[in-house]
Amino acid sequence: MLGPYRLDSFIGGGGMGAVFRALDTTLDRTVAVKVLARQQSDDEELLKRFRNEAQSAARLDHENIGRVHAVGSEEGWHYIVFEFIEGTNLRDLVREGGPFDLGRTIDVAIQIADALEHAAERDVVHRDIKPSNIVITPAGRARIVDMGLARLHHVSGDHDLTVSGMTLGTFDYISPEQARDPRAADVRSDLYSLGCTMFFMLVGRPPFGDGTMVQKLLQHQQAMPPAIEDLRPDVPRRLGAILMRLMAKDPADRYQRPAELAADLAACAAEEGIAVSVPRTAAVAAIPVSRPVAPRLPWLVPLLGLIVVVAALWWRAASERRPVDVPPAAAPESEAGAGGGARRVLDADDRDLSSEGDVRPMSAGPRNDSSGVLR
Repeated sequence: MLGPYRLDSFIGGGGMGAVFRALDTTLDRTVAVKVLARQQSDDEELLKRFRNEAQSAARLDHENIGRVHAVGSEEGWHYIVFEFIEGTNLRDLVREGGPFDLGRTIDVAIQIADALEHAAERDVVHRDIKPSNIVITPAGRARIVDMGLARLHHVSGDHDLTVSGMTLGTFDYISPEQARDPRAADVRSDLYSLGCTMFFMLVGRPPFGDGTMVQKLLQHQQAMPPAIEDLRPDVPRRLGAILMRLMAKDPADRYQRPAELAADLAACAAEEGIAVSVPRTAAVAAIPVSRPVAPRLPWLVPLLGLIVVVAALWWRAASERRPVDVPPAAAPESEAGAGGGARRVLDADDRDLSSEGDVRPMSAGPRNDSSGVLR
């Protein structure tokens, strides 16, 4: 017993501790209890982070995230109580049944992206997204477990990765920046890990699954992941591009928000005619929606009419301002010479420019100076 919780069976565990299926004897419900390893219990800094991160995770309320019920201590044992989720984790599903088809992979990825968006909005980063931390329920819903507890990896000092208790399997999905400094991890690190997890769902192995721990870390830092199209010819080019963007070495080259990923995955599914179930609206909210034109018509019509009227008035005023060139044939007969073909050439000094720009001769008589000639 740990407080009111009766530990019934061991589920799994790692360097951080063990997880048990338990009975909440107060509320008579099944829960999952994660017990901090005894050797970690004497570290006051770790215990403080343990409680703080449990409180952060408790703020999350999303159908694709396993909920936190309580945090407690009993005789030196520190534990967190989670919602117990019926189902099988992705790692075991793929190992037992083989890689997923395109539809199932995209559907699960959209659900996880939606959950990560919800967490990111509340400044909670998982930091340990991997197949064994994603449970698929009998109804096909994807649920992230241990949400927020991976923040326990934030331990000051040079031994973060050792203290974090990450298993060798975790190094198959760790982002380059998190491997260098766990404190540098943000939601884009979770997206990198989700990209590696999608690769696992499609191929049955992580992108860098061979070698020692150090070799895997170096591959995450330096090597390009295998092209998914070479391993799964049925994967469309757009989905392959999504995976490559998720697993970019530089966080700036990845999706910056999980909602962007969810939208791209939804568009890819629609393009391929794949039906997926999007649990919430993150994917939809990230897709630009063109607004209908009809609501704009009531004010567009009078505006267009005003523009037409103004343009007509301007054209009329511009026409009246233009100088009029009178052809010689139209000149009055009284100004013509006896031969009917006389013309005057005027100097600029003989003209008076009116305000409208009309040219008016000052004198009709002949000139004897050099400024004009009579022919």
